[in-house]
Formats: sequence, structure tokens, C-alpha cells
Amino acid sequence: MGLIDRFLRTKPSSAGALPLSEKGGPKEGAVPPESGGNLGILDVAAALRWIKINIAAFGGDPGRVTLVGHDTGAALVNLLFISPSSKGLFKRVVLLSGTALSPWATIHDADSLRVSVGRQTGCLQQQQQEESQDTEDIAACLRSRPLQALLDIQLETVRFMPRIAPSLPIDLDTPDPAYAMEHASENFITSELMLGITTTESYGDFNANDIQYGFEEDQRNRVLRTYIRNAYVYHLNEIFSAVRNEYTDWDKPIQHPINIRDSTMEALSDGHTVSPLVRVAYLHARRGAKTYFFHFGYQTKESDYPQDLTYILGLPLVGGQPHFPQNYTRQDMGVAEATLVFFSNFAKSGDPNGPGVHKDVPDYGTPREKTRYRGLTWDPYEIGTQFYLSISK
Repeated sequence: MGLIDRFLRTKPSSAGALPLSEKGGPKEGAVPPESGGNLGILDVAAALRWIKINIAAFGGDPGRVTLVGHDTGAALVNLLFISPSSKGLFKRVVLLSGTALSPWATIHDADSLRVSVGRQTGCLQQQQQEESQDTEDIAACLRSRPLQALLDIQLETVRFMPRIAPSLPIDLDTPDPAYAMEHASENFITSELMLGITTTESYGDFNANDIQYGFEEDQRNRVLRTYIRNAYVYHLNEIFSAVRNEYTDWDKPIQHPINIRDSTMEALSDGHTVSPLVRVAYLHARRGAKTYFFHFGYQTKESDYPQDLTYILGLPLVGGQPHFPQNYTRQDMGVAEATLVFFSNFAKSGDPNGPGVHKDVPDYGTPREKTRYRGLTWDPYEIGTQFYLSISK
């Protein structure tokens, strides 16, 4: 399809996001003040600069770089998307199952995290005054610690929230992602954007027993209250009542545990992933920027939920992953082929339909599947229409 793929990775765990000194006033040798300790973001920006300089040697076009992120990677991509420091490093963006507006995308008390890490590694002493802890640079000390000491760091776990993530402000010009997108930074309105969700975005929030057997209303209420308490600050009871009312089937006097499970997963999916993605799509499209939105609901046989990455990466066309082979059907292959065509067209032209050319799906899939995707036009997401593509059976 004429594409060159490059997979970028950031520093793992706290090494990629930990603020090493007080924001705005790092000492010599610490991270720049505009990074706020978000070294993972700097890693990706550095990789993009390398690609821009060198991709032509591999047959690529430095003016047509598409940045794709999934889940937490999508949140990271979204932060780069709105940062002035990344201007000119990419042309198009794809956000899958995550944005910078998701409550799990950033942490808001990064200095407390730094103090905790500093104390556990011995870089800050327990008896130190709080004021000196807030200003002391721990970068040199952390570099002197063995790897195992860093791996042994224990961070507080708050359900539905990140233990480690980029901290705000990302840089001096981007104090808040929502504000930056509301006021439409240059990067944000000049780059084409594709956004995608799956039917279930909260599958990982539950254990295997909950998934298999479901649960009762009292557990549903505890889960929703926990999420709301950790994700919001004000009007918690009102939010809980509204969510419970919206995601309860009042026509059924008795709720089956599986139905309660499904409605709870839908509520969480909408709250921490779908709603933020729709918000980003709205903010992008309202300035006339080219925006495409899709819902992936196609489910492989014997799979517990729709998995978009399986088809975006084309695994049905190569028999699955090396250690997890799967017997994909010809229908699965047809969906994978169609999905790849949409994504490759977007990467090359900014339009998933291609530059005025609609290609048939090749020899994969049943005749019915090939008929479904032949000549299909994916309409852009606009404020008035809110069109989106649904990929499902």
C-alpha cells in the first residue's frame, strides 16, 4: 500500500513522566522547564524529528507523516497534537480509544509523585522540610540509583486513574489540553484527524469472574461511585444519580447480572473514553478541520469483545500473531482488508476514501462482504451531521 511503519516507544514507567524538580525552576542538569518532567513526550518528539530528517532515505515523504496512538498512546499523541513544539513534525493524526481529555490521561499532582519517588529511593529524606522537598532537584540522585531500585518503587493505586502519566502543564504554551483545543492551536486545526472507538472500552476494568458471570446492582453502584469519586470533584451525588438513571433499563423490573454488567461497562466506556473522543472530534470539526470518526464493533468468533487493533494491523491476513495463531474466516480477512485500505488512504491523502479513487476489496471475504465495502464512502464528521463509520457485522 506504499506505507512505511515506524513504532515509537517512550521511557517506561516513572522514567518517562516523573517531574525531577519543581516546575518552572529546575536546577542545572535537570529537565527543561517547559517539559514539566514529561520526558516521554520529549522522546516521541525527538523520534519524530529523526523521522522528518531521515525518512526520505527509506523512500518516505517527510511532509506526510501520520501519527497514530492507541489508548494511553493516543493520549500522548493528543498532547503532541496540540503542543506548539511539535509544529511541522507530522501531517495527520489518528486517535484510537484515548485522548488527552480522558480522566486517566494525565496526573494533576505530579509534585507529590516526585516526593514519593524521592523518598523511596533515598533522594529525599523523610525529615526534610516540605518546602525544600518541593524545590530540590532529584535528577542526579536518581541517575545514581541502580535499575532495581527504580523498578521497586511502589506508587499509590487509585482505581480508574493512572499511577504514572504526563503531568500538566505539558509546556509553557499548553497549560491545559481542553483550553488548547477550545482555542484551536495551529497544529490542531491544520492537521487531518481520525478518531476511533470500539463497542467496549472498559473491558480491562473488570476481572474474569465479572466478565463471565456479571454482577448485581450493589456492585454496579460501588463501581460507578468509585469512578465518579476519582474522576470528578464537584456534584458527585448528582452525577451518580444521572449516570445510574441513564444506564438502567427501567422497563425490566428484574435486572440480570449480565445485563447489569453490560450497562456498567457502557457507562464507564462512555465516561472515560467515548465522551472525551467525541468532544475532541467536535472541537476539531467546528473550525472546519477535516475530521473522520469510526466505531469498530466487528467481533472475531470466540473473542470476548471487538478488537480494532487486530484488524488495523491486518493480523487476519497473516494468520494472527506468531504465538497466538487463530483460524480467521474469509469474512474476517475481508474486514481487515477494508480497514487497512481506509487507514492507508488516510495516511497517504488525509481522506480514508482515497484521493478520488475507490478500490474494491481484493480476494478476501465472501461475495457479500466484498459487495458491502465496494464503493463505500466514509463521510467526514461535521458539526451538523456528526456522521461516523460503523465497522460491524
